Amino acid sequence: MPRKAPNANYYTAAQVKRRLEITDTQLYNHVRKGNLRHITPPGYKQGFYLRNEVDRLAKELRPFFEPEEETTTVDFTAAVVEDITGCIALNRELFANPSHSTDDITLLKKWTNWIRKNPEIVYVLKRDKEIVGIATALPFKPSSERFEEILRGDISILLGDVDISPEDIEEYKAENHVQLYLAEIGIRPSLNKNLRRKYGGKLIVKFTDAIVNLGKRGVIIEKILAVGSTRSGTRILQHFGFNEVAFSRPDTRLFTINIKESETPIAHAYREALDEWRQHKTDSKVDSKDSEQQATT
Repeated sequence: MPRKAPNANYYTAAQVKRRLEITDTQLYNHVRKGNLRHITPPGYKQGFYLRNEVDRLAKELRPFFEPEEETTTVDFTAAVVEDITGCIALNRELFANPSHSTDDITLLKKWTNWIRKNPEIVYVLKRDKEIVGIATALPFKPSSERFEEILRGDISILLGDVDISPEDIEEYKAENHVQLYLAEIGIRPSLNKNLRRKYGGKLIVKFTDAIVNLGKRGVIIEKILAVGSTRSGTRILQHFGFNEVAFSRPDTRLFTINIKESETPIAHAYREALDEWRQHKTDSKVDSKDSEQQATT
């Protein structure tokens, strides 16, 4: 049965997302914060959103998302081998430290091996092909002793201070259980404040979509961990809904999201996506079994 269309006072969820240019996660977050109300009118089984509330919010959000220049193209993609040199340069800019002495050739080889093992661990935000933002999440087995060694050691793993081999990294396959280590997320510091804020918001939204997409593919994320090494980094983690947990190193602040229990928007959206994948898998098995029974009758 097709869904009953709303009257002129309401938007559907799909219309809201197009109107505001937001994702499922952001829509859920707006409802949770009280910016929008999810209403089921009399005579309807599904819920809708008040048109006047959505239009008002669109006006409020427009200055933030107004493009810098009409000719500027900003893309969020998984990094490829050709991007690695730019990724390393941005990483050094984000985490400048004279003690990071590993040469770029060694780092290039290491990052290349990571991406070849799992091509979705490094994401980049590009402005007209220039890398202006980066988000790197390394997937490990939930019981990985190697990962525990990494946390207890020097936390600067991306610039070579800790050795991670391709064998330590998990692949994104359906029903594969992983824990993610959010090793970095940041925008080029040399950009002006307004652009950093604008691109930072876009990077967070798109990276959230990437996590939710893993749920749609049946990848089972048990938890996401991150180390808050800077004040701005800690603020980003708190924005995501990370909780700080006690850790053995007094100089390290460890944050985590337990995907199964957390009520953060990213965890909620991910669980919904994973549930949909599981339901589709169950339905496919039932259809296949019915087809087999019909073939034998």
